[in-house]
Amino acid sequence: MSSKIIISRKSEWVNSRIPFKVFIDDLEAGVVNNGSAEEFLVAPGPHSVTLKFGIYSGETISLILLPNENKYLKAYSAWKFFKFFQILFGLVLLLSIVPFSKRLNHFDSSRYLHFLVSNNIILLEILLISPYLLQYLYHLTIGRKKYIILEKDNDNIFSS
Repeated sequence: MSSKIIISRKSEWVNSRIPFKVFIDDLEAGVVNNGSAEEFLVAPGPHSVTLKFGIYSGETISLILLPNENKYLKAYSAWKFFKFFQILFGLVLLLSIVPFSKRLNHFDSSRYLHFLVSNNIILLEILLISPYLLQYLYHLTIGRKKYIILEKDNDNIFSS
């Protein structure tokens, strides 16, 4: 008699090409790709589950499975607002280039830099990108073991 641990991974733009390695009882059991779900057969009893990739990981979840029981977990990245910051930064950069390029027949990087500084666009871009950079530094240092969120999937229609 065996039980199953079923892990579904939310489809996300961030880390979409990176598979999360699944460790059950500190042994690599397989991977979960972006937007997919995987089943892992285990013996009934207590188990610990952790997801990792590179230097990043998530907190370990402890489960106790009965014979022929299925436990459903969901996984997603803790990285928030990544796409929002990229779009916002790109828009500010684009809006700063358009008025400048209309005044020039050819691109001159020194005059463009002077234009950005004189119109405080560099300061605006620094202010816009600083939350992104702070979040990146957090996950690169003290938050690297909290990068992947793994939790019980109580919303799963098959979970009891």
